[in-house]
Amino acid sequence: MGEGRQAAGTALRELGGIDEASYVPAYVQLGQLIEEGILKGRLRPGERIPSEHELGEAFGLSRMTVRRAISLLIEGGLLRSEQGRGTFVVNPRTEGGLFFIPDFHEEMRAQGADSRVRLLGVKLVPAGKVPAQKLGVKRGRRVIYLERVLEGGGEPLVFDRKYMLYDHTQPLLEAELGHETVPEIFARRPKYAPVRSDLALTATVLGEREAGLLDSRAGAPAFCLEQLIYAARDLRVIWGWLLLRGDRFSFGSLKRTT
Repeated sequence: MGEGRQAAGTALRELGGIDEASYVPAYVQLGQLIEEGILKGRLRPGERIPSEHELGEAFGLSRMTVRRAISLLIEGGLLRSEQGRGTFVVNPRTEGGLFFIPDFHEEMRAQGADSRVRLLGVKLVPAGKVPAQKLGVKRGRRVIYLERVLEGGGEPLVFDRKYMLYDHTQPLLEAELGHETVPEIFARRPKYAPVRSDLALTATVLGEREAGLLDSRAGAPAFCLEQLIYAARDLRVIWGWLLLRGDRFSFGSLKRTT
């Protein structure tokens, strides 16, 4: 291994290893480690990452598993592959930016605040036109619809609405939906474990019901974060949106030069 790739491999190993006891697939864990290495600057734009063989040896994984992890990151725009040369960290366009949207519970922990999920309701409903299109199922198929409020430091901050695939062979308990994060909900159901998500962030205002749930006022500014969450093989498992109080959240753009 060249000195540069050896250093890259060492930097990745310092971020952690593969948890064989986890319900999260190994290729997803490896993808998360590489992504973390990029975001933390351990892997620089334009840098060639270790080969599939080298990553497999470093983390005790098969080349097939490593290949799946790399494919996910190529699809996500973090890596690019050049035939005969290897795989490289993408050089971001400096006139644009990468918006980092942190996980709610991680953000609350970082602020030293407790986080809590309050379930408002959950039920099986026939998928309407839009949810059916988003989840890639037939209109009228039964899906799970839930509403929750996410609280931080005892204050309601986010109104969460989701449509989720329903599998009668692997039912979800109301206690799980009411208290767990998305990865935790699917941790015991590897087939549906999230591997990536498409996000769209827009500005909006709160309606009367939403304002009441968030201890705010109707017409107050808010962010709407639409989510489409995928499991392996591009299986769409969740579509929904979160309304975040505009007076409690802000988003910054990360820019890196080559």
